[in-house]
Amino acid sequence: MHRTLERIQVDATPAVCGPLRVYFVGAALLLTATATRVGAFAVATVAFGTLTLHAVGRAYFGLVRYPLAFLLPSVAVVAVITPGTPVAAVWRLSVTEQGLATAATVGLRAVASLTVLSFLVSTTTVPQFVAALDDLRLPDPVTELLLLVYRGIQVLVAESARLHAAARLRGGFRSRRHLLRTTKLVSASLLVSAVERATAFGTAMESRNYDGRMPVATTENRGHAVVGAVLLALVAARWVV
Repeated sequence: MHRTLERIQVDATPAVCGPLRVYFVGAALLLTATATRVGAFAVATVAFGTLTLHAVGRAYFGLVRYPLAFLLPSVAVVAVITPGTPVAAVWRLSVTEQGLATAATVGLRAVASLTVLSFLVSTTTVPQFVAALDDLRLPDPVTELLLLVYRGIQVLVAESARLHAAARLRGGFRSRRHLLRTTKLVSASLLVSAVERATAFGTAMESRNYDGRMPVATTENRGHAVVGAVLLALVAARWVV
């Protein structure tokens, strides 16, 4: 059965909980992105890959396969376009020693950074992420905007899926001519629906005495030992080949 990202996030059992998880990933990502040694990339990949597998299981592989599909060709392009001493050539394309070294560094850093971010993406919902930022004294209007946009996207996606299904069942996409006409009608209906939903949402907030500050979830921080061990390993790996 297909699981949405939100379902994966809700079902996740991460070893690090609370706003600490967001700060942990931010610190680890900074250490990984600025590292130059293979050891740091290996530690980040193994540590966060293990944490993500523990939290979400096999869903982790479904999350990273698409970014990796874009990453690998990009690394190959770096190996080809970097000037230097050629080591292999096919037609007009040549791979250089400097290109291989640069591609290896860029590829390992990208994979490690992707692994770090995958832990955050697969275990942290948008409200939880905003709550962590709110603890850092994020301005109230920014918190409000982030949460409203998040909720608005959910509503628009659900509404667009409903309208698309209704149009498809009525044969609205059976030809190119009908496709264009149906697309215009669905878009117009979606716009009207979005305005109506926004108006109703604003009225509902005012009726509940909304004072300009959005409520955010509060969760207890757990997993300090894991955070300390991983960050210590990353710092140490920056000095190891």
